[in-house]
This record gives sequence, C-alpha cells and structure tokens, in this order.
Amino acid sequence: MRVRTLVIYITIGFVAAVVALLAMEYMTRRNLEELINANENLLDEYRMSSGLSHQADSTSRAALAIKMNAVDLSGQRVLRWNLYVTVVVFVLLIAVFAIIVSRMKKQAELITQLNTSERKLKEAVLVKEHFLANMSHEIRTPLNAILGYTNLLLKKKLDADTRLHINTVQQSGETLLAIVNDILDLSKIESGMMRIEHVPFDPEALVHSVGTMFHHRSGEKQVPLRVSFDPAIPGTITGDPTRLTQILVNLVSNAFKFTDKGEINLVVTARGNDGERVDLTFEVTDTGIGIDPARLETIFERFRQAEDSTTRQFGGTGLGLSIVRDLVHLQDGHIAVTSKPGAGTSVKVTIPYRISAMSGAPATGAPVSEAHPQRPGLRVLIAEDHIINQGLMMRLMEERGIAGRIAANGQEAVELLRNEPFDLVFMDIQMPGMDGYTATRIIREELKLKLPVIAMTAHAMEGEKEKCIRLGMDDHIAKPVRENELDRIFASYTKPAGNAASAGAFRVIDLDYMREISNGDAGYEKLVTEQFLHLMPRELEALSAAASRHDPGEIRRIAHGIKTTISIMGLNPLLDEPLDVLESDTAVAEDITTHVERVLAVCKEALGEAGIFYRRFQDA
Repeated sequence: MRVRTLVIYITIGFVAAVVALLAMEYMTRRNLEELINANENLLDEYRMSSGLSHQADSTSRAALAIKMNAVDLSGQRVLRWNLYVTVVVFVLLIAVFAIIVSRMKKQAELITQLNTSERKLKEAVLVKEHFLANMSHEIRTPLNAILGYTNLLLKKKLDADTRLHINTVQQSGETLLAIVNDILDLSKIESGMMRIEHVPFDPEALVHSVGTMFHHRSGEKQVPLRVSFDPAIPGTITGDPTRLTQILVNLVSNAFKFTDKGEINLVVTARGNDGERVDLTFEVTDTGIGIDPARLETIFERFRQAEDSTTRQFGGTGLGLSIVRDLVHLQDGHIAVTSKPGAGTSVKVTIPYRISAMSGAPATGAPVSEAHPQRPGLRVLIAEDHIINQGLMMRLMEERGIAGRIAANGQEAVELLRNEPFDLVFMDIQMPGMDGYTATRIIREELKLKLPVIAMTAHAMEGEKEKCIRLGMDDHIAKPVRENELDRIFASYTKPAGNAASAGAFRVIDLDYMREISNGDAGYEKLVTEQFLHLMPRELEALSAAASRHDPGEIRRIAHGIKTTISIMGLNPLLDEPLDVLESDTAVAEDITTHVERVLAVCKEALGEAGIFYRRFQDA
C-alpha cells in the first residue's frame, strides 16, 4: 500500500515538472520569436533608411534607437520569464519531495505502531495460554483427588443417604471438570490448535455407547432416551470419534438439561453414500422448554444462552453449543436448530465421513468393565508431589495388586530408579525441585533405562502429549486419572499375570493382550488374527507407497491407523516409537525413511508369526 502511494506522489511530481518545463519552453519560444521579428523589422527599416537622403538620417537614427530599446526590453522580459518558471519548477519539486518524505515518515510510524501492537498481541496470547495451562493444572490437581476418591467410595457398601451425598460430590466434580474442558477447548479452537483426527471407527457402537452414558440420567429424570440408527450406514468410517462423541454428549446433555417430561430421541441417518464418502446426520430432538425462534442465533454465541434466566435456573457456561458448532465446522459439517417454545427443540448435525475398508474397528467410548486385571509382582514408581494424589494412586495400585512406591519429586524418582528395579514409572510433570521432563531426560541419557515412563499431568493443552513423547516419555494420561486409561496403560506397557508361558512363544508378536481381552474365547482370537492378516499387508503397501512418493501427510495418516491394527498383536512396545516419529509434523526425511523401514521389517515378521498362530485354529 505504501509503495503504491509513493509511486502516485512521484508520478504527480514528475507530471507537474514536465508541465512547468513545457510552459517555460513555450514562453521562451514565443518571446524569442518576437525578438527575432523585431530584429528583422529593425534591419529592414535600417536598410530602407540607409537609402534616403542625409536629411532623414537623424530621424532614422532616433527611430532605430527606440526600436533597439524595445528589443532590449523584450529580451529582459524573456529572461525574467525563464527565471520565474525555473523558480516555480524548483519550488514544485521541493513541495513534491517534502510531501513524499512526509508520507514515508507517516508510513514508517504506522509500521512501527503495527509492529508494536502485533508484539503486544503475541504477548497477550502467550499470557493467556500460560494462564489457561496453569489454571488447568491448579484445578485438575484437586479434581483428580475429588473424583478419584469418590469413585473409590462408590465401590464400597454404603447406605442410601451416604451414597446420595457421594453421588452429589461426584456429579459436582464432573460438572466442574466439564467447565474446565469447555474453556480449554474454546482456547484451542481460538488459537487454531484443535486437531481433527482421521481414524477408522464403528459409528453404531459409538452412538450406542453415548446412549449408555445417559442411562443413569434418563432414570433419574424419568425421561427415556431413544436411539435410532440407520442400518444402511457403513460399519466402519474414517473420522474423529472423540470429537463426534463430544458433540453428541453435549447435545444429549443439553436435551436432558431442558427436558423434564416426554422423551429425547437421537436419530442417525445417512445420505450421499457414493461408496467412498457418506454424510451422516445426527438429530437430537427433545420435548423440553424450547426456544423462541427470534433467539435461536444467540444460542451459538459464547457465554450466551437463549434467556438471561436460563443460567440461573439450569446452570452452565453457555459454551456448549458454541463449541459444538465450531467442532462441526472444523469437520466440514453444518448444524441447524429448530425449536418452538414449550414444544421442544431439534438440533441436526451433518458431518461428511470417508467409508473405511477396515472392519471390526474398536468401539470408542464403550463401557469399561468394573473388574480390573490383577498384576501381582509388578513394581510401579509414582513420581507425584501432591500428597492427596499420592494416596489416590497408591490406592489404585492396591486394587490391581501392584506394588507402588512414591517419589515426591524428580530427584527422588531418579535416585529410586538408580537403586531399585521398577517395571513402569508414572511421572508427574510439574514438581518442585526437579520436574518430570528433566527427570525423564536423566532416566534415558544417564541411567540408560528403557522402562516405560508415562507422563501424568494436569496440563491439558493441545500438544502436551506430543511434547512428553518427544522428550523421552512413552505415553501420556491427563488428570483427573480415569481408571480405564490406567488399565489401558498397564495393558499396553506391562504383561498381565498368568500368561507368562506364552511370552516366549514368538519373537515379535505378544499374545498376552489378545488373551487378556478374549478371556479364553478362541473364536474371538481367530477373528482378530484373521483381520490382522487381512489388513496389515494393505497398510504396509500403502505406507511403502507413501514413503516412495515422499508424502508426509499420507505417512502420518497411515502410521496412525497402523497403531490401531498392531495393538491386538502386542506390537506397540516395538513400534510405538517409530510410529510416533512418523506421526510427528517435525520428522525429517532421514528419520522418516529409517522408521518406515523399521515398521515394515517388524510388521512383515509379525505377519509370519501371526500366520503360524492362525494355522493352529485351522488345524484344531
């Protein structure tokens, strides 16, 4: 913009100078022509007068003198005109130059102001992110203890009054956690850090698991939740199951909040199925208080609800639907709301998904069994500075038959690991003295220990898990610690008791995890092995092709899918590290090549061992 303005001013000055010079040239030429004519006239008169008699000589000389004076005056007038024009041109050029310098100075001042404001904006964003991270840590740390201990209490035999009180504490804690999560999600969306994954999942299992989450709420309010699922929907689609679950839970929760009688319906339909993509529509309809049509647009505004009295009567922050709308738009979908006061509300969300060839995808959000696998003999180190959370983690270890030790900071954890053997470490990040990042670096670089180190932190900002893994940790669980997440960690990184005999049967694959979840069901073991043998070669072929094309985006997507496929064969301890590198946005070409070769080599060997294992079912 400033370059164009400068060019305009220079052009104007140039044109003005050219016009002035042309004017000067015209006036000079005119005056010179007058002088030439006058001189010629004088010459003619002189010649004529030279032929006259001596009597007229004196008269001719007088006339010639008069004419000469007139020519001199004309010459002086030409010189004055030239001087005037020159001065005008000079003044004009100075004025144009002054204007250009003034404009450039103003532009420089504006640029300086813009840079200053941009720097202040960046500083404000950093302050906000630090505040949210600290807020997340400070609130989640006590919430971890509140929810953890209430869950432990609810497992005990309690009288009705005590159970009611504990349920109230738990529900209040879950509500507070939901508010914290909403604020963090809002921050992620505003900063562009909300990531949408593309993994295969079973939409029917996900929708029914969401319905299962609200069984208790439905019974409490005596409002049935009816789930209807279109059978024409593909069995496996590719998208983000976590964000879809968040959308549906938010919509159904809102429906229950504003509905005291009648029913709530969750209807899932499909349209536009072309064999590769399908649009799924999720419609949540209630018979609640409804919304005035004139106020429908305000329900999507942050911290706003349809009526000012809604917050006082029903609670909430007014962030739920705003986040739902943003999550839908991030997935290239759209959302529509229809409502009538006193007659209920219908919210319709449509999201496009790719149809996946993978079958038998795990059901995200499925209920977890209350029975926790026992692991006697397992030694776990818990690096945690908060005394209440120390007690909670030790209690959770006792429930699983695990021997736990506590370290109050990173330095204590390093010293214990230096002197005693452990099978796994839960490492808090923010601790006094030595933090979890420093302790993990010492464990890896100085102690040279390869045992799993699991980050356990109340920081829930986007990118925290990736940072932990990049700095040497194996996995990440957020506070409040969920027991199903805890069991997932133990299933992924330790061997359950009772299956040690199978550990040495194969060199690459580890069947302990499969046998733990199959509980002796040979049919299930045969099915998942068959799926592994069917899917793995296709994924390896796709990974190899993407690597040869140097397509990092496709490599990241395939690596994420391979993680799901290999878990049933217990390959995660061998392949999580290279797959994490392949999933990283910062991986360099040399690392990608090395880790692709590692994944291909291990998976090809695993396919051979899985084939041997599968033939046992055929021979049986």
